[in-house]
Amino acid sequence: MTHETNGKCCFYTGWSIGILRLFVAWIFIKAGLGKVYGMFDGPGLAAFGGYLSTLGIIFPKMMAYVVGWSEIICGGLLAIGFLSRIAAVPVIIIMIVAVAKVHPDDFYYPAMIALSAFVFLQYGSGKLSLDGIICHLRKQK
Repeated sequence: MTHETNGKCCFYTGWSIGILRLFVAWIFIKAGLGKVYGMFDGPGLAAFGGYLSTLGIIFPKMMAYVVGWSEIICGGLLAIGFLSRIAAVPVIIIMIVAVAKVHPDDFYYPAMIALSAFVFLQYGSGKLSLDGIICHLRKQK
């Protein structure tokens, strides 16, 4: 997504944000597929729900679905650069919970993912994105 000034699209971000977006998207798609389908040595929904229960997460089975599918859907949106600002919000929330509940002593990795999502929240998708293409096409009208 880009910012608009006087009805014209302005790119405030370069190519680097697109590379970061693709990297975070891959992390989330892979993690979501592991949580939902057990792919990439992931636990699958039943085991992930059980793990959430041990962490004291309320409604662990429902939250297993919510987290797993949020990771897949938001990762997919980030991968194509569509609605990245909206997709960044669940990423931030999931990573804040990961820092608080799963990695309180070794929080660097989830904190870095959350901070990356804050970049997407502020600056959008970058130049190479579906949002950027849509904005460019709207600008030509």
